Amino acid sequence: MREIEVKAKLREKETLLQKASDMGIKFGPAIVQDDTTYETTIPKDDPNWNIFRIRKQDGKNILTMKFKASSRSRDNHERETIIDQPEEVVVMLERVGYKFGVRIKKLRQFAKYNDLELCIDEVEGLGSFIEIEKLADDEADVDEVQKNLWTVLEKLGVSSEDRIHKGYDTLMHEYLNSEK
Repeated sequence: MREIEVKAKLREKETLLQKASDMGIKFGPAIVQDDTTYETTIPKDDPNWNIFRIRKQDGKNILTMKFKASSRSRDNHERETIIDQPEEVVVMLERVGYKFGVRIKKLRQFAKYNDLELCIDEVEGLGSFIEIEKLADDEADVDEVQKNLWTVLEKLGVSSEDRIHKGYDTLMHEYLNSEK
């Protein structure tokens, strides 16, 4: 399975929420996600690239590994597991060459729409975003899936001009570098 998604800067949250409600989409309450990434020196355009994330959410620690499913943006394989001792995992990651990347704190609201998951994120330092994703078979046509995802976002009033092709980790690196 692979996670295919699209993301956009969210400019008019209340309008989006009203259109979502009209479509029968109800977002749940905001939850806090506190993510720390651990990065490799392998360039992101290399097929061997991957990234690890430790997420603190609802009293749990979730270790995630993301790696490329294709050369397309926002098309990754993702593996997750709950861990009891995140500090030990950090030692292991550092031992095999991973370095601290960035910390990303956000408030996230989830919604389901058919077989899709939508998220509204308020990311500390970066602003508001909307993501929509589909879990798809490895053979899925990424272009077709992303086109269908955009159709839903357009119904919610999101403009293609606001599309973001970067992950929060990259956006956070850019934000932190711009402050220097």
